[in-house]
Amino acid sequence: MSGLEGNEACDERKERKSDLDDSEDEIRLSRIGSLKKKAMNASNKFTHSLKRRRKRKVHYKAPSVRIEDIRDANEERCVFELRNKLLEKDLLPARHDDYHTLLRLVLKG
Repeated sequence: MSGLEGNEACDERKERKSDLDDSEDEIRLSRIGSLKKKAMNASNKFTHSLKRRRKRKVHYKAPSVRIEDIRDANEERCVFELRNKLLEKDLLPARHDDYHTLLRLVLKG
């Protein structure tokens, strides 16, 4: 009979072990679920904060200001001469072919 009692004891241990495994699995799943909820909540908070920021920027309108471009005849002549000299030597890139950029060069020299 001791052999049967030994089997029963093993069965009981297995049942206890399986009960512990089940409860550990439930705890693990509940932790994973709570982590998922926290991650989703954080993600939603971040997304909504970005949406709020975008809305604020859309409503802001900067006042338009007109600036008059008053040019001195002497400066304009110097810029025109410099531009022609640079174009003759093929030294003027298209991105620098601008009155104000060339004016800065004239005023430096």
